[in-house]
Amino acid sequence: MINEPKKTIIFVSPETQYENLGDLIIIKVLLKNLRNYGKLVINDRNLPQWFCQELEIQESERASKHGKKFISVMLNYAIKNLLQWQQNNIYYVLTPGHRFSKSISNVLEYFIYLVQKIKDLIILALLKTFNFRICRFGVSIGPFSKIDEFAEKLQSEFMYFYSVRDTKSENYAQKIGINKVKIFPDLAWLLKIPNTSSSLIKSNDEYVIFSFRESTHPLDKSNTYRNHLFSVLDEIVDIVCIQWQKKLLISYQVDLDFEFCQEISDRYKEKYPVIFINERINSQKMYDLYSQAYMIFSNRLHVLMFGTICGSIPVAVVDKAKHDKIIGIYSDAGLMPQVIDISSSENILDRLSKMAANTDLIKQELALCIQRYQNSGNEIFQDVMTDDSQSTSLRTIENVVNS
Repeated sequence: MINEPKKTIIFVSPETQYENLGDLIIIKVLLKNLRNYGKLVINDRNLPQWFCQELEIQESERASKHGKKFISVMLNYAIKNLLQWQQNNIYYVLTPGHRFSKSISNVLEYFIYLVQKIKDLIILALLKTFNFRICRFGVSIGPFSKIDEFAEKLQSEFMYFYSVRDTKSENYAQKIGINKVKIFPDLAWLLKIPNTSSSLIKSNDEYVIFSFRESTHPLDKSNTYRNHLFSVLDEIVDIVCIQWQKKLLISYQVDLDFEFCQEISDRYKEKYPVIFINERINSQKMYDLYSQAYMIFSNRLHVLMFGTICGSIPVAVVDKAKHDKIIGIYSDAGLMPQVIDISSSENILDRLSKMAANTDLIKQELALCIQRYQNSGNEIFQDVMTDDSQSTSLRTIENVVNS
């Protein structure tokens, strides 16, 4: 009997926050890259149709056409694969993003959460038994509760490739006992910019973009963060609109940010030239909007990263002690000079003046940074998705971090 070449089948379940453009785009980047290495089987059962269209899911990739639950489709394929003379490579790729412990208010909620956590672990253990290569690309982790620390460590034992997107998360993983952790860049670094002619605004004047969330965490109802943020934004707006003579354009990528961004607009529109984009921007309009911006100020990680990819200068206006994701990635990428800490007493005028005087140099450095991360991400994808052994180039990204 002649052995046929091994095939690669990749199962993905892309459920996420559908109202968040950042989550949509990084999943789209993930799927685009995975298509280079095998046939995708995507859990589309509970996905909105518009979301499937945005992800460019093909009819042949839909798990729902098999008429079974996603886990049943995976196990059915695995059993058939085990009975074949030449076994194929089967992957299960987990959704990217941030993993952390959520606040739980009562015993019933905790019990439901615990049951779901146990169920997830059982599924991963079962898939591992059937020779699935379980992978997770480019996430950040922590902080975790004690039970979630244990679950995360156990989950990592079932994985073929366990990665985080910054050294801060890597150190945290090692602290809780995960030793085989690798670093894979945030998938936003691998985004390719298409040609587009759409436009959300009609203006020949240079503008900067504001795009902010109200707090560092959805459950944080304290006014302390808001007060510090507005105090700093007041200074930035005065410098941008009066000294630099730029327009202020306010937009948002996440539905939850609409009211706060509108509040920012109302705060400044009487005194300064302000344009408020009264709709959540989509993946196509984002390119045109961000690529024309002089600078982008935000406390949303993927607003800043997409702005970088589109060729703008991303200025993170954050609380360094609380914005772990942004500080972790900015620190690794060498972007800390573009961070304004709202909890410090730094001179904002001096910081922004240095940026304005060195825009060409900053953009050159950003372009080199993007290229390094894209090269490293592509190399790691190839290692993980095509080889039976994970080669030493899996640590290439660490050279990027340390360079």
